[in-house]
Amino acid sequence: MKALVYDEYSVDDDFSKILKIKDLPIPKPKPNEVIFKVKAAALNYDDIWGMRGKPLAIPLPHISGTDAAGEVVEVGRDVKNIKVGDRVVSHGNMSCRVCKACTDGREYDCRKRTIWGFETGPLWGGYCEFTHLPEVNVVKIPEGVSYEEAAAASMTLLTSWHMLVGRAKIQPGQLVLIMGGSSGVGNYGIQIAKLFGCTVIATASPDKLDKLLELGADFAVDHRKEDWHKEVRS
Repeated sequence: MKALVYDEYSVDDDFSKILKIKDLPIPKPKPNEVIFKVKAAALNYDDIWGMRGKPLAIPLPHISGTDAAGEVVEVGRDVKNIKVGDRVVSHGNMSCRVCKACTDGREYDCRKRTIWGFETGPLWGGYCEFTHLPEVNVVKIPEGVSYEEAAAASMTLLTSWHMLVGRAKIQPGQLVLIMGGSSGVGNYGIQIAKLFGCTVIATASPDKLDKLLELGADFAVDHRKEDWHKEVRS
């Protein structure tokens, strides 16, 4: 299979110097894993952190890609709920699933938590033709949702939902401020807050303010202004 690989960290952020297309064997599943043919993968800022080797020195050689969607082509013998032919998307948050945080539904607080495609490896991520994940780390894609839409939602949607619903516990009628509303997390944050009946103030650079309003924000603020916080409070 073809895979996008790097064997060293970048020293000048010219990532084209380190990225290479390589031929690698198609992985075989462990008993609890599924193999899927990648149909779409979304970019994530942790790709940049990985190629820099900062703030974490991730395993080398490395395949990045935290958000991937595709069609299952093989399953391990212990897999129960996923079958060949299923359309799935990655859930890149890998946790121990047995500690108190995990069993309380707070897997983001698991002390053994790792992010697939960023901290995993060597050669274990989504930027390749075929990849593998534990059954618990893939989700079936609903009908009517494309591979591209599923991959784009994988990490960003879950992050926004966790922050706004899981932790902030937003309620109808509240005023919600979304910093960086033009980011992937911010895009979903605006829509989630509106879904819950909140009034939304979102910030971005001047050229992206109209997009925030299109997504449903009630107010869009230029966060490059020195006194942007005064506009928010007004």
